[in-house]
Amino acid sequence: MNNKQKVGHVIVVAIIILMGVLFFIQRYSAASSKQFSIQSDVDFYLLGYHSVEGYNFKDSSFEKVSDEKIEIVKGQINQVVKRAEISNRYLLFSEEGPPLGVVGRIISVDFETGKIHYNKTSDYAFSTAGVNPDYYFTSEANTDDSFIAVFDTNLKEVDKYIFKNSVFATDFSNDGDNIYFLGVDVKSNDNYPTYLHHFSLKNKKLQFENKEILYDDPNLTYFFDDSIVKGKQLYSVSGGYRINSTKEKVLWGKVFHYDMESGLKEFFDLDEIGPVNIIELGENLLAIEHESNDSGKIAFSLFDVTSHKSTFINLSQFGFSAETDYIKDIKLLEDNILLVLAGNKLIAYDINENTIILEKIVDEDMFHIWLK
Repeated sequence: MNNKQKVGHVIVVAIIILMGVLFFIQRYSAASSKQFSIQSDVDFYLLGYHSVEGYNFKDSSFEKVSDEKIEIVKGQINQVVKRAEISNRYLLFSEEGPPLGVVGRIISVDFETGKIHYNKTSDYAFSTAGVNPDYYFTSEANTDDSFIAVFDTNLKEVDKYIFKNSVFATDFSNDGDNIYFLGVDVKSNDNYPTYLHHFSLKNKKLQFENKEILYDDPNLTYFFDDSIVKGKQLYSVSGGYRINSTKEKVLWGKVFHYDMESGLKEFFDLDEIGPVNIIELGENLLAIEHESNDSGKIAFSLFDVTSHKSTFINLSQFGFSAETDYIKDIKLLEDNILLVLAGNKLIAYDINENTIILEKIVDEDMFHIWLK
């Protein structure tokens, strides 16, 4: 091979390498960032795996303003893991499963610019998550190890705490600089009581503060699920208890209140068993989802943290099936109007009239309501 042939061969190889690099960059950029159109005249958006739809609630009807096809989720979303809404601008959540494999992704949707960003990381929220005004918290709990990771709205991981002993945790709740969650120690020699874990986040550093047994009873072990903390007032849902001597399990439906300043602990009755998830609807109103396997219904309760009164709302009476449907999201659109995304339907529910005033069939993969 003469020098001219060698030079030509080198040039061809260089061009092939350059084309490969450009192709990789193009694919990486497409995978790490996407864009959808922002609408200025919508009341809310519906997000699906493959679309973003904008709606107005006008004259007691759903008026579709926009419908943009865009792949947001490639794998799958665990609906029981909290999705984080930050600064009335960002939605952050995790996806998992095929084709992602064991490494999931964290997704950020910016409702100001329309940009969608991705971060492929093993520290995605596999089992629980949480949010404060600036950060998204993710966690994985299994029999081997547990962690809490902290991400900002740019999906940069700013800190990570690894537990010495594994903990099965609920979603996190924020109160100022304090982070709280309920957890059960994986390796325990007693009756697996629920502990209240307290962390602080200052200067982007996550610090363990303390943990305490949430409700101590020598004869009974109480089951607690989701919780929130507002102004040193903790509210959690309890699905029952176990009699320690006989291991018998008793189901019930209650809201547990813990005043962390005075030490007062008390239970309030709900009208149905199996409370599991809490959705904050406003300053004083909570929506509490009931586990369909326990209650046999697609249902939720509204609980007022001021009056401690609850209202049970059974969607099964309106044609929803406990076998095939589940609640994906609930939002308070107006003072007395709830938006509920369940199964393949979006409904408007009048709290005062205790009835559905509007419903719409939507794509099965719709998973989140974003109020503008």
